[in-house]
Amino acid sequence: MTIRLRIPAVIACRRGASTIELAISLTALIGFLFGIINIGLVLWTFGSLYYAAEAAARCASVDSTSCGNATAIQNYALAQYYGQSLGGTNPFSYSASGCGHTVTARYTYSLSIPLYGSYTLPLSAAACFP
Repeated sequence: MTIRLRIPAVIACRRGASTIELAISLTALIGFLFGIINIGLVLWTFGSLYYAAEAAARCASVDSTSCGNATAIQNYALAQYYGQSLGGTNPFSYSASGCGHTVTARYTYSLSIPLYGSYTLPLSAAACFP
């Protein structure tokens, strides 16, 4: 008994087509979902950097006992930061020039989206309080 495989019958076979379609669609949707989550984390980190810089500039202007020098102001800003871990670095800097007490923050965020790649985003925030 010989089994002959007919090529047109194999090509016309539809079994497994929905599995392949699901795999392709699910890959794109999962990558898109993780991208949305990562972008949300970037926005949360950026908002927290801005809030911490603003609070530290206000502290430098109003409370000279807690925020008397540049190091104390930078540490206060780091304590007000509630975003993702900064990896042990302090991205905040202070200067008393320009419009008053200025606190700036610069941080490079590494964004990793599965199936799409890794990127670095430079985040910066600045606040000035008279």
